Amino acid sequence: MQLGGMKMMVAGLTVAGGIAVSSGVMWQASNAAFTAQTGNSANSWDAGTVALSDDDSGTAMFAATDLRPGSTGEKCITVTYSGSLSASVRMYGSAVSGALAPYVDLVIEEGTGGGSGSCAGFTPSGTAFTGTLAAFGSTATDFASGAGSFAPSGPAEATTYHISYTVNAATPDSVQGASAAAAFTWEAAS
Repeated sequence: MQLGGMKMMVAGLTVAGGIAVSSGVMWQASNAAFTAQTGNSANSWDAGTVALSDDDSGTAMFAATDLRPGSTGEKCITVTYSGSLSASVRMYGSAVSGALAPYVDLVIEEGTGGGSGSCAGFTPSGTAFTGTLAAFGSTATDFASGAGSFAPSGPAEATTYHISYTVNAATPDSVQGASAAAAFTWEAAS
């Protein structure tokens, strides 16, 4: 190998070594920095509740017998909201049946006072439905079409429902011995 070629090789190795050392210093400098962190731990999400109860102790409100045109009756039931969320409560009918249903006129009022077993002290605040039992069963069939304006904003709010009926004076003889049946449901949604 000639002396000139060797000088070039030494010069080339010197330049390559210089670039390598310089790159290492730059890499070290770019990774050197002050740092700090902060955090927020133990985050959680809990769903609210929607809950209803009533004071009827699981018994039917009506078990009327020997009805005739002009017969009347009334019952009250207190519905209590115990959920944590604000909600809307609607009343609707299901399983409405029987040939007498078109001739049983209903008035459903909301208010305060009274309760299951006695309507004494009931004070109405509004009327939720007026019409026949058959109409209630065909128009108020779920929450969306249900009757009422009870809108609790939190737990321990209650409304009393006063349900009165009258057998229509124009009830035909053809329904003698006929019956009617219905289930009333209160539903809350938030």
